[in-house]
Parts: sequence; structure tokens; C-alpha cells
Amino acid sequence: MNIEIRKAKLEDCEELSYLKREIWETTYRGIYPDEKFDSYNYVGNAHKFENIILSNDIFLYVASDNGKLVGYVAFGSPLRPFRDYSKEIVLLYIKKEYQGIGIGKKFFNLGYEYIKSLGETKFLISCNKYNLPAQGFYEKMGGKKVYIDDDMDNKSIPQIKYEYIINRH
Repeated sequence: MNIEIRKAKLEDCEELSYLKREIWETTYRGIYPDEKFDSYNYVGNAHKFENIILSNDIFLYVASDNGKLVGYVAFGSPLRPFRDYSKEIVLLYIKKEYQGIGIGKKFFNLGYEYIKSLGETKFLISCNKYNLPAQGFYEKMGGKKVYIDDDMDNKSIPQIKYEYIINRH
């Protein structure tokens, strides 16, 4: 493995859209309704990544292995504002076979250090309520649960929100 982490470029958007669909398949199949997978819009999702890259409020980074994208992270302003949190690690996804080798920690630390550099004292990460591996990771990284949605028939909706306090030392 030859893992490189770098800022995403516009030419990554199509590959990012395919990567998102692949990661969703291994992460959320059985949690999200099948129609979320069956009606996945590759072009629309590529445009969402373009909008993030072109944004001044959210920063997108990718991890690649010998040039092939294997994960991504976005951080900055929240996509869905919550309480008084002004910053969030918005997305953090890694292909299953690349989990557990430190990419997630590097992604988390990129977001943490960026948010810290802004003088912020705290930030948020949201996670699907039924994504237990992600919850374990966010708790291992020091997150404290500050909000849990009620259960719903559509399990793709309920979220858990984790708060991180920024250490100033």
C-alpha cells in the first residue's frame, strides 16, 4: 500500500461519486432502504463533490492508494447546522478494506487541526444511528454523544451527534 492524503481536485469528482456508492453499499446496505442504492445518482453526487470543492466553507481531502481513491473527508461549516456548533467534520468515509490502518485517524486529525487553527473550542460529527463501527471510531477519537435522534422506520435518517472539545495545550 502506498497511501497518499491530499486536497481533492475537481477531476476527482466522478471517481468520488463511484467511491461513495461503493462505500455506502458496504456500510449501509441493510440499514438504508434499497431504493437509496437502486436510485443512486452518480452525476448528481459528482456535482455535490464539485460544490464542496468549490466552497470556501468546507474542505475536501482524499486518500489514494497508488492513485486510486480509497476514502475522503470533508470539514468546515456544517451542512446541517445544529445548536451553536459552527464547525463540523462533515464526511468521513473509507473503503472497508482500508479501515483500521490509520487513514481515519489522519482524516480526523486534519479536520481537528484545521478547526483548532480557526480558534474554535469545539466541533461536531454526525453519524448514522445504526452505523456501529463508525460510532466506535468516533468514541475512540474522544467524541461525547450530545444528541441521539429517535428511531424511525427509515433507518437512513436517525443520527447521533458527537461533540469534540479542542485541547488548547
